[in-house]
Amino acid sequence: MFVVVGMSNASRIMGPQAPGGVKKATYESGIFPETPVGYFSVRFYRVAMLFMIFDVAIMAIYPWATSLSAMRARGFYDGLVFFGILAVAFVYVWRKGGFQWH
Repeated sequence: MFVVVGMSNASRIMGPQAPGGVKKATYESGIFPETPVGYFSVRFYRVAMLFMIFDVAIMAIYPWATSLSAMRARGFYDGLVFFGILAVAFVYVWRKGGFQWH
């Protein structure tokens, strides 16, 4: 514990106190970012989040399908309940216009 405290204090004392502008700049893939020209609409984020939610739910099908023989009837009916809830959510979002890109 003393080593950790000592090294933390030593780096704080001996390190640079205020990094310059280059150190604070955002840097990705060797290219400095430009100032944003426009912003994404909230609709874009909404569609992206809905895609992620349904994508993760669909990814749950593979482990369920591979272990279905071991789970027998109980696993089958649990899967049907899951798919039913997923279908109800999908229809709800569809009727609300969540998938529409205006």
